[in-house]
Amino acid sequence: MARIYVDDREKNSGIPDLLKEFGATVIIQQLSVGDYVIGEDIAIERKSVSDLVHSIFDKRFFDQITRLKSSYKMPILLIEGNLERIREITEKWKAINSALITAIAEYDIKVIYSLNKSDSAYVIFKLSEKYQSNSIKKNRITLHDKPKFENIKDMQLYFIESLPNIGETNAKKLLEKFSTVRNICNASISDLERALGSRKKAEEIYKILNTPYISSADNNEKKSLLDFL
Repeated sequence: MARIYVDDREKNSGIPDLLKEFGATVIIQQLSVGDYVIGEDIAIERKSVSDLVHSIFDKRFFDQITRLKSSYKMPILLIEGNLERIREITEKWKAINSALITAIAEYDIKVIYSLNKSDSAYVIFKLSEKYQSNSIKKNRITLHDKPKFENIKDMQLYFIESLPNIGETNAKKLLEKFSTVRNICNASISDLERALGSRKKAEEIYKILNTPYISSADNNEKKSLLDFL
C-alpha cells in the first residue's frame, strides 16, 4: 500500500481524499519543503497553472525549487491545469517557459503535467506506488525538513526566506540593510518598507514578528468566557 505524506495546506484541495480512495495511506502534517513526499528522497511540489505564473513573477518559484532540490534527491514539479491559460494570464508567457527550462536544465527538476485535481491525485498515487514498490525501505520515509547548511549565512537566508512573500531576493535586501536577524525583528514598519519597497509587505512582516502568540488553550478559554458572558 502506498504511503504518502501530505502538507497540511493541501488538505482542502481534495487531493488527499482522492488519494485515500485510490487506497493510499495518507499522513497529513506540516511540511517545510514540498507538498507531497512519496519516497525516501522524493518530494512533489504541486502548482496550478495560475500559481505557477504568479510564483514566477513574484520570485517565489526559484526559492521553492531551490529548497526542494536542496532537500530531496528527486524533486518533482507537478503542474496542474490547462497550459493554454498561461497566455490568457500573461503576455509574458515566454518568461514562464524560460523559468521551466531553467528548472529542468539547471536544477534537474522533473516536470509532470496533469489536467485537474483528480488527474493530479492519480499521478501522485501511481508515482508513489512505482517508487515504493521498487524501494527496499518501502515503509520508511524520512521527511527532510530543511536543506543542509554549509555556513551561518545560508542559515540566516533560510530563516528570513521562510517569512511569507519574502523569498531569496527580499531576504538578501533585509539582511544587507539590517545586518542581523535581530535587527530585522526590531525594525519599524517604515524601516522595513524602505528595505522592501512595499508598505504591504512591511506591515505583514512587522505584524508576524511583533504579534504575541496565542495558544489554542488561551483561545478556548477566551471563547468560553465570551460564551458565558
